[in-house]
Amino acid sequence: MEDISKKTIIETIDTAKEYASKLEELLKSVEVAKEQVNTSTKRTIEDIDSAFDLFTSIVVDALHKRRNILKSEALKFQEDGLVPLMECHDLIAGKLKSTQLYIEEGRNILRVGGLTSPEETLRFSEQASQLGSLPEVPSLEEVPEVSFQCPVESVRLALERTLTGVGEISRMGPVQFTEVDEKPGALLVRWEEVDFERMVDVHSFRLQMAYDDVRGQMNLMESNFHDVYFGPECQHLVRDLRPGVPYTFRVCCRVEGDTEWSAWSLPRVATTSYDPFCWDLTNPNYMITNENKIATKTSADQSVLFSSAAQFGPGHSIEFTILECGIGCSDEGIGLVNTRVEGENLLQSGALFLNTKGCVFVDGREKTTKLPRLEKGSKVCFTCEHIRDNKIRVNIDSNNKTVTYDWNISSPDLKLYFAICFGECGWKVLVE
Repeated sequence: MEDISKKTIIETIDTAKEYASKLEELLKSVEVAKEQVNTSTKRTIEDIDSAFDLFTSIVVDALHKRRNILKSEALKFQEDGLVPLMECHDLIAGKLKSTQLYIEEGRNILRVGGLTSPEETLRFSEQASQLGSLPEVPSLEEVPEVSFQCPVESVRLALERTLTGVGEISRMGPVQFTEVDEKPGALLVRWEEVDFERMVDVHSFRLQMAYDDVRGQMNLMESNFHDVYFGPECQHLVRDLRPGVPYTFRVCCRVEGDTEWSAWSLPRVATTSYDPFCWDLTNPNYMITNENKIATKTSADQSVLFSSAAQFGPGHSIEFTILECGIGCSDEGIGLVNTRVEGENLLQSGALFLNTKGCVFVDGREKTTKLPRLEKGSKVCFTCEHIRDNKIRVNIDSNNKTVTYDWNISSPDLKLYFAICFGECGWKVLVE
């Protein structure tokens, strides 16, 4: 009986320990949430102060500039008004001085009792005719009366109306990430709108990425992010990523008619563990460059170039870009294969093949639907999904035309090689 009680107590303690451990994890989650609230609020306060300090500086600078312009205009009116008045003043002062000298000369003649020669009297009298008419002085209506007008009250009201609506505080960004799927050398990032209170149509989304995990690092949050997508879609495949390296994403939106972007979403850190699509390096008939993504046919021998491994499968998207091309024969082109089969072409069982003329072959049998021929600049995209057992559904998109085929494959893990086969030199294909 005691053993049973002891066992029960031990089990109860173990259960309690497990419960306590989960409570500790929940406490950690609460602390992380609290840190997010506190950190984002602190950052928001700093952003508010920064924005309004900038506004204050801009307004003060603009007012100083306007005040100096108005003062310059007033001084210019002053100068324009005083110049002719000063000229008039100098003219009158000169005439007044000469007239006063003339008067003094007459007084001197009188003081000597008029004892002057007739010639001096005649000369003095003739000088009287040189006094002339009085100079014309501008009337007050003709000279500036500088004044200043400023609709202070209406400007104040306009400023208040403008500044009252400046800025907006968001509890959370209107767009948030839903999931991030790992792809070969890529990540498929998905997001959705979560602000259902704002019944507006989103015009476009903006996705940014930063290298490494920069959450909480304020100095890196802005300087390290860069744009990777603009557009109306709610998902984007971010390519050219290194396996095992963390990347931080954030997304925002812009509604119809707005010029400003919304608040950012919560940052999301993700990593892909799959190597990027790349070509095999052992085929001497092809030169492999650009981190093993570009294959260039360098010999005249018909040859199949495979991927470095069976990398393509359900949920993946692979795109081939024709960078350079030749004439193109019916047994040359791009395809998917179950295994690295022997042979000079892909017109055989276990291969889904698109030739340069746009014909599609599944297990060596030609299909009726044709796609555009492969030319320089052509882009061909393969996607596939698992239907059941070893059956997959493959979509081939080439220059905006799509065909779909259900295909039974022998690969147990549903992973396929991708391949190209060409005979003539000059073909250059990029895989992403």
